Amino acid sequence: MKKVLLWIWQFPQNIVGIIAVNLLLAYKPITQDLTVFYVHYNTWFSSVSLGNYIIVNGYDYTEETILHEKGHQKQSLYLGWFYLFLIGFPSVIGNLIHRFIKFDYYRQPWEAWADRLGGVKRNRI
Repeated sequence: MKKVLLWIWQFPQNIVGIIAVNLLLAYKPITQDLTVFYVHYNTWFSSVSLGNYIIVNGYDYTEETILHEKGHQKQSLYLGWFYLFLIGFPSVIGNLIHRFIKFDYYRQPWEAWADRLGGVKRNRI
């Protein structure tokens, strides 16, 4: 019952996650607790956490990336239906801007929060 309620609480991002898995032709390497991990190998798409689904770019499959995405997953659990608006959209926009104007992407408040929640310690200059 808890899994069903959590899936509904994160409904928008779970639906987007299912769509993303299919669009990216990602494959599922492992399942842990409420998380379903998928891997894809596209150079144009980063890793993403959408509800119960974490999709990791195989070219950047590091422990740091997994922990960061788990941090986003915790944000999703906290924010429920608000996650896409407060975290998802700003993260996507920040990622797109970062591709053209280099800046410390992980200093954005939503990314720094995901790092803290996931236990990621980044080396800052």
